[in-house]
Amino acid sequence: MTGNISYLYDFEPFDGGYVSFGQGGCKITSKGTIKTGKLEFENVYFVKDLKYNLFSVSQIYDNKNSVLFTDSECILLGRNFKLLDDVNILLRTPRQHNMYSIDLNNIVPHKDLTCLVAKASVDECIL
Repeated sequence: MTGNISYLYDFEPFDGGYVSFGQGGCKITSKGTIKTGKLEFENVYFVKDLKYNLFSVSQIYDNKNSVLFTDSECILLGRNFKLLDDVNILLRTPRQHNMYSIDLNNIVPHKDLTCLVAKASVDECIL
């Protein structure tokens, strides 16, 4: 999702419903493609008053890329990226219905545990 229509290539009018954010929201009025030298994202929604660009991790994976989140950045990895060593994998969870859910029954916490979950329907998960 973007609030800057100049980022979109080959955009077309689209009645995508309403997006809530901040103290209000806005209607999805168009969708198109974002293309850069190395990346291409299709079905990106235009929301006029949106101040930040929002990307769907599921759509990034559907585009055959991977994502790495650190404490200071989000890194989009190329299609040929391979995880060489599983020794540092602490948790693995499958993707189901465009969502990554963690079964807390399989985790034994050592302290208090806070769970933050955001869930959208399949129709709401598109960029």
